[in-house]
Parts: sequence; C-alpha cells; structure tokens
Amino acid sequence: MTISMKHRFLFFSLFILYFLCFAEEAEILLPEITTYIPASVEQKLVITADDIESAHYESLSEIIEHCGIQMLSYGPYGLESKASIRGFTDETVRVVIDGICVNNAQNGTFDFSSLNLSAIEKIEIIRGGFTEGVEDEGSVAGVIYITMKKVELKPSLSTDVSLKTFFNSERPLDSCFQKINYEGRLAEATFLNASGTLNYAQNRYLYKTDRSNNLCNGIFGSIIETGNWKSQENAHVIDGHASCFLTHYFGNGNYFSIGDFFYAGHKNCPGEFKPINPGLQRDYNNTLSFTLWNPAVSNFCNIKNSIVWSCNNQFYKNQARAENSSHYLNAVKYTGTLEATSIAGGRVQQLAGLSTDFTNLNSTNDGKHNQWSGVIKSTTRVFAGKGWSFSFPMAAKFCVNDDKLNFAFVPKLGAAWQTNILGSDYTQLRISLDVYRMVQFPNMNDLYWNDAVLHGNPNLKPEYGWGSDLCFAVNGIQFGASESKRGTSQVSGSLTIFSDYYKDKIKWGSGTTENLSSAFYLGVDFNIEADFFNKFWILDINGEYLYNRLLDKSQKEEYGNRIMWTPDFVCTVINSFNFEFLKIKLSVSYTGKRFIANTNCEYLKPYLLVNLAAEGVELRNKFTPYIKIDNLLNWQYQSVTNFTMPGISLTLGGKYKFF
Repeated sequence: MTISMKHRFLFFSLFILYFLCFAEEAEILLPEITTYIPASVEQKLVITADDIESAHYESLSEIIEHCGIQMLSYGPYGLESKASIRGFTDETVRVVIDGICVNNAQNGTFDFSSLNLSAIEKIEIIRGGFTEGVEDEGSVAGVIYITMKKVELKPSLSTDVSLKTFFNSERPLDSCFQKINYEGRLAEATFLNASGTLNYAQNRYLYKTDRSNNLCNGIFGSIIETGNWKSQENAHVIDGHASCFLTHYFGNGNYFSIGDFFYAGHKNCPGEFKPINPGLQRDYNNTLSFTLWNPAVSNFCNIKNSIVWSCNNQFYKNQARAENSSHYLNAVKYTGTLEATSIAGGRVQQLAGLSTDFTNLNSTNDGKHNQWSGVIKSTTRVFAGKGWSFSFPMAAKFCVNDDKLNFAFVPKLGAAWQTNILGSDYTQLRISLDVYRMVQFPNMNDLYWNDAVLHGNPNLKPEYGWGSDLCFAVNGIQFGASESKRGTSQVSGSLTIFSDYYKDKIKWGSGTTENLSSAFYLGVDFNIEADFFNKFWILDINGEYLYNRLLDKSQKEEYGNRIMWTPDFVCTVINSFNFEFLKIKLSVSYTGKRFIANTNCEYLKPYLLVNLAAEGVELRNKFTPYIKIDNLLNWQYQSVTNFTMPGISLTLGGKYKFF
C-alpha cells in the first residue's frame, strides 16, 4: 500500500466530519417514558458501551472471548470466528439485535465481524437453554442480546484512529482502523445515532514453525527457542461498517425507530498452513429495520413490533481448486412482543411473542430454496412472596423447507429464591433451578449443501435434548460498610452447575450429513465481579469447566470420547486499574486442551493469551490517547488446527471529540 493511499485512509474520517459539524446543541425537553424493570430466573453477563470503549476491542468476537467463552478463530482481524458455549456449536447460539433474531438461515450462525462496535449500547449474554425472553426461538447453547444506540440527549461528534504493528520488519505499519460517530437530538423528541468504520489490515504477523516445518503449538511462545520465523501471507482484509438509527418519541414514551447497519468486507483468506490453500472472500451484509414501541398501553402492558429486511451476500474464490461460489440470502422477519406487568398487583408478569421469517436462498452449493419459519413463545413469571419467584417459558416453533415441515414444542420451568444475608440490605443470596427442553432445526447447508466432498441431507431430523441448571449467586458483599453508607469495596458472583443430554446431533464428515451423535454434558460456569477502593481496582473473572462424552455405541471408535473442539476449561481474568491520569486493563485468557477429531487421537495444546490496554486522561475535554498490546507472551498458538494465529501486536490510537 503506498503512502498516499494510507493518507487517504487516515483522513477519510476528517473529510466526513467537516460536513457534520453543523449540529448545534439545543434546549433539552425529555419525553415522558414509563419503564418496567422485570425480575428473572435467568442469569446474564452484561457488557456496556463504556466497557467496550475503555478496552478498545477490535471486534465482537474479542468481546465474547473476554467473557470466558470459547471462540473458534481461523485467524486475525476480519477472518472467521465462531462462538461455542458449554460445548455446543456456534449455530446453536442465538444472536438477537433489538428484539430480532438475526442468525443466518443458510448456516445457522451470525457473522460477528459484520457489527459496528461503536453503535452498540449494551450486550447481554445468557449461557444455556433457559431463556425467558420471547424474541428468540428458544436457544440450545445460549443467547447474545445486543441493543444498539438510539438516544443521546447531548449532541456529540467523535472520531477514533488507531495504527497497529506486528513488529514485522518488512511491514512495520500493518493495520489502520478508523471510526466516526455522531449522536444527538435533531428535534424536540427526535434523535439520530450514526457511525461508521473503515479498516485496513495487512495481517502480516509473524509465527513460528518447528524444524519439520509444522506449526509450533505451546502455552507460552517464549518457551520454544528453536524453530523458524515466517510471515503470514494472504490474510489481507479491507472492510467497513455503517449504521444509522433515527428515533422519534411521541405520547407517553411511545417511539418508532428506523435503523440500518451495513457491512462490506474484502478478505484474502490464508487457508490452512500446510498445504497453503488461499482464497478470496467478499461479504456484503445489510439489515434495515423498523420498530414501533408502546410502553404503557392502558397502563397495563407494553407492546413492541419490529420488522426487518436483511441480506447476506457472499462471494468466494478458492485459488487452489479454482472454485468460485456465490451465496445470496434475503430474509424478511417480523417480531411482535407483549409484556403485561400489572397482573395480580404486579405479582404476575406475562410475556408473549410472535416471530416469523421468510428466507430466499440462491447459492452455488445449496441451489435455490425457500424457508418459512416461526415461533410463538410465552413466559409467565410469578412472584410468590418471601423471596420466591417462578418462571414458565414455553414455545411452539416450526420450519418449512420447500416441502418438508419440522415442528417442536419447547417447555421450560424455573424457580428462584432470594434473601438478604450478612445482616445487610445491600447483600443478597439467590438460588435458582431450571429445567428446559432444547430443539435445533437443521439449517439450509445441512439440508442442501453439495460440493466435491460434502453433501447435505434433506431427510435430516431436528436435534433435541433436555438440560438443567442450578445456580448460586451472591450480589453486593460489602467491605468497609456502615449502617448509613455502602462500603468502599464490594464483590458479586455466581456459580452455575449445568447438565445436558443431546440427541441426533448432525454430523459433518466425508459424504452425507447424518443424525448420528448423542452426547452428555456436565459442567460449571462461573463469574466474579469485584471492585475495590471505590472502584480504583475492578476485577472480572468469567469461565467454564466442561465434561462431555459421546454416547453412540454404533460408533465404536468414538463412543465414550470427548466431543471434538470442546476445551475442558476456558477462563478470562480482567483487572482494571483507574488512576487519576491513566486507566489500565490487563486481561488473561486461557483455553484448554481440544481434540481435533471425535476419535480423540490428536489434540491441540492449551494456550494462554495476555492483553494490555491503557487509556490516558482526556486532554482539554477533547483528545484521549490509548495504547494496546495483544498476546504479550504467545507468538504461536492454534485455535483451530493448521491455521496460524497472530502473535504479539502493538496498537497506538487516539479518540478526538469535536463536541
């Protein structure tokens, strides 16, 4: 890339800012809003916009991984990565954006690289199959709820530019990331949030091979002294995001919102290390939404209606096989929800939801197909007094693929008990128990895929199973507290014991997809949140220990073995230190041993990643400098076999606030 081209990228955001600087601050008149705060049995991990901004994450995948969740990553920024919760595959993880489930009907997943982090207000993660929300169809592995930014009373315009190096002497300056964000009020009750990114990443990082020219794989990169250094090739990524949400309030907190977020990516995919099998991938994704929310209908319930059109277009060229493929996916989705909070004096809450979508697929490998699916879901919450609450979610869902119909009923039951402990009104103990059914319909690739090696199977059955969670949670243990004030330090945390039995798992191998696998899962996931000395030191610990076994006696080589790619232990520890002129985040992530096949003959070693981010104090209320160092100790590790991963990198950046 020439110097002049780099300058164009660096000043791209400034060019746009010039046309946005006309915005003026006006008198603020707040619309009247009625808010309901429901209690729930389910457990959530919450990541706010401030958390995202202070850690300077590059992608949604990085955020998920720092929540103690396994990410199957195929390389550096911009390339494919998949979330796995409690040992279940990525397609069983539901992603819900502003009340709409956005999982791709073709492969069942969501492209984490397609979302602009600057536009996110909040992320909520629920592990396991017990979910009370009525927007999703009823998850198997868990749900990731994402709320986009819509309302900001005070106008603001900011840009963020960062430069990254992998310490490759041939290409010292490797990547450039640019963000721009505007949010504010256009009229008395009308708000606009608009943001965009433009990213250029050569991804020419260094990795190490042993003397036989195989990838090195160890928990610490510095331990291995012998070997050859190589520079990654064919991993060049240029991509960009754009998002815009216009929200207008009227009446008693009623509002409508029109939003659109777009992603375009041009990616050179390196393929496996041995043999080198590069490819070229182009992604174009767009989601256009309209939402109408009435939060206080007759002072009894709130009603929300959303309709979305989304398109996912992907083009791929495999240079080694000279294979070109294109995939056009268009979907129209509707979700309507109702929440009644005033039944029986507020002791009973009723949630109901209806979702339906129609999808058209035109794919080189799948052919031309239509899919119609939908779900009716209801959740009843009962607050019985003396700290007891009960939750009864249930769903009926269907999916029609061409002339094939799948139908499932998904019941769930949960109970929770909560009480104050340690003689404090601030400290609470909460114990919850739930039981749930899990059902996963085959995706369109499972049914119709066809290439030289793999073939879909239109006769596949749904995957299904049962699961249960037992959770112990403590909130607000105070240190240095008195009767009149809170303490200067506090600790909260939870520990969940889960068990699942899953049957008719769809297996991809050589030949045709089949319902072969059944498996048993037993594990513990945990999280600890603590702040000390008036939030000078904040500690977050999230992780999961998992035991699982395959139970198909017909598969003699696999019976009793561990499921491939599922680590025995994943954990992330994040330390945040808030000095007067500096904020520091130090994170340590561990991913345990993973077998690369269900025969359990070979495995990838555990790896440990250490990342550091530091942010300076805002200068003159305008400029905030920051630095980020990733993979401090590890030059070589493998998330997926034969795919090289980025080593140590340094990022320097700054955020400038115009107003």
